Amino acid sequence: MGKTRDFFSKKKGWSVLKDEIIGCYLTPYINKILYTNRPLVIIDCFAGKGKFDDGNDGSPIIIGKHIKSVIDDVNRKNKVIYGIFIEKKYTEDLQRNLDGYRYCEVLKGKFDDYINKILNIDMDTNIFVYVDPYGIKNLNFKNFQRIKNKNFFSLELLMNLNSFGFLREGCRLLRYEDIQFAEQNDFDDEYEIDETNSIENMNMIADGDYWQEILLDKINEKIDMLQAEEKFINSYIQQLKKLFKYVVNIPIKLKTKNIPKYRLIFGTNHEDGLILMSDEMNKAWKKILQLDRKKQEVLFEYDFPDLTLYNGFNLEEDILDIIKKSTDKSILLKELIVQLIGKYGITFSQRDFKNKLKELNEKGLEIIWEPALTETGKKATSMDYRKYKIIVRSE
Repeated sequence: MGKTRDFFSKKKGWSVLKDEIIGCYLTPYINKILYTNRPLVIIDCFAGKGKFDDGNDGSPIIIGKHIKSVIDDVNRKNKVIYGIFIEKKYTEDLQRNLDGYRYCEVLKGKFDDYINKILNIDMDTNIFVYVDPYGIKNLNFKNFQRIKNKNFFSLELLMNLNSFGFLREGCRLLRYEDIQFAEQNDFDDEYEIDETNSIENMNMIADGDYWQEILLDKINEKIDMLQAEEKFINSYIQQLKKLFKYVVNIPIKLKTKNIPKYRLIFGTNHEDGLILMSDEMNKAWKKILQLDRKKQEVLFEYDFPDLTLYNGFNLEEDILDIIKKSTDKSILLKELIVQLIGKYGITFSQRDFKNKLKELNEKGLEIIWEPALTETGKKATSMDYRKYKIIVRSE
C-alpha cells in the first residue's frame, strides 16, 4: 500500500472524476455555507503535489481557486474561508504549486499528526474534510470520530476508499494466501504490500474486526469476493452512520459486473448537502462521459454506477412504495428524494426524480403545493421544495 511512484505523472480518468466532483460541489456548497456567517475551513488530508506533472490541477489547486474566488469577491469580503493541506512526501512541490494562494496553509506530515490542530479550530466553524489517500493504512476511523465529537457548526466528509485494496491487504495479513485475485489483475499496478501494516491497524481503519469474519466466509466459500466487498462496505457505512445522518457511497467499477475498484463516500448531517452532492456527482460523471464521446477517446474508463442495472431496481415502483409506506400515504418531496438517493445513490439526478413524479402525477399520483398559488396568483407548478412545501400523496 502507499506506492506513489508515477502517480502524479499524468492525471488519469479516476482522478479526473474525483476532482471534477469536488470542483463542481464546492461552488454551490461554499455559496450556501457562507450564508451561515460562520467561517469555513476546507481540509485536504492527503493533498499530494497539488498539480500533476502534465499540468493538470490536483485537489489543492482546485480548492485554492475556490478560496481565492471568495477572497477576491468584494460582495463577500466579510466572509471567512481557509484551506489546510496536509502532505508528508511532496510538501515542497505542494508549497510551490500553492504559492500565491492566500489563506492556504501547507502542513508537512501525516493526517494523524494534525488531528489536535484540527480539533483546536473554533467549534463555531463549518468544516469540509476531503480524504483521498493512496492506500488505506492511514485512515484511522477514530480520527473522524474525534473530529465529529468536536461538534463543529457543520461537518461534511468526502472520502475515497479503496475497499478492494483493504480486503486484499486483509487476506495477506490473515494469511489467506489461496484466495485468488485473477479477476482483478488490472488493479495490480495500484497494490503494494506494506510490511509495517498489521491486523490491529486494519481494525482501527474499519472501526471493528467485522472484516475478518467476512474474509473467513470468503475463504470458506460461503460468499465470493464481490459479495465480500459489498458486505464490507455496508458494515463500514454503518460505522460512518454513527457520525453522519446521511451517507451515500458510489461504487467505482471498470464494468458493471466487476468488483468496485474504489468507493467514493460522502457523509453529511444535512439533507441539502446529501441532495447537492449526489446531484453534482451525477452531473460530473455524465459530463466526463459526454466529453469522451465527443473526443472519440477513452479518458475515463469506469462504468457509470447505474444501480438499476446490477440491482434490478425499478424507480416508479420504489417511489410508489415509499409513499404508500409513509404516514397517511403522503411524504414531503424533499424527504422522498433523500430516501431515493439512499437506495439509488447517484444513478438519478434530482431532475430525474422530479420528472418521474410529474409522469406519475399524470397517472393519478397527487402533488400538493403549499401555498397553492404563486405570488402573481398563478397555480404553483414549480418542484422547488425550497420555495414551496410540496407533498406527494398516493390514493
